Amino acid sequence: MRFSVYVLIGISLTIFQSSILSALPIEFFKPDFGIPLIIYTTLFLGPQAGLIATLILALFQEILSNAPQGSILFTKLSVFIIATFLKKQLYIDSKYSFSYICSGFVILESFLFMALSLLSKGETGNIVNIILYTFPNAIFTGFLSIFLFSFLEYLNMRFLSRE
Repeated sequence: MRFSVYVLIGISLTIFQSSILSALPIEFFKPDFGIPLIIYTTLFLGPQAGLIATLILALFQEILSNAPQGSILFTKLSVFIIATFLKKQLYIDSKYSFSYICSGFVILESFLFMALSLLSKGETGNIVNIILYTFPNAIFTGFLSIFLFSFLEYLNMRFLSRE
């Protein structure tokens, strides 16, 4: 039940991210809602649920974006694999530590995307834009992940703990 709710929230936030936030002319305020949900699902529900959630959210975001084909899937799967290997080292005791971890993974995803862009096509033109917007997007994603973590914890305590 929890897994289904998390994936539905992720799909809804991905639609919001792709439709509403992409219409804004401000590049700094375009968070990645997939990263916090992938990390939350992987760390709190286990690697199997995290892998399925990662594939669903990455494919859905891949469909809605104009990024090169397979790039979002690659970066999201890389984030999932790294989060799975670091599961014992990542200690989340509050929404703020979850926010720091999400911000770090957004920065990691941006660097993975730059490396993929450089290795696959040898393009360096878009790297300046990625570097310019990496840290503001990471900060804004981390800020929004505080509210997302609180909302998911509220759902867990109020509605989803009756399984």
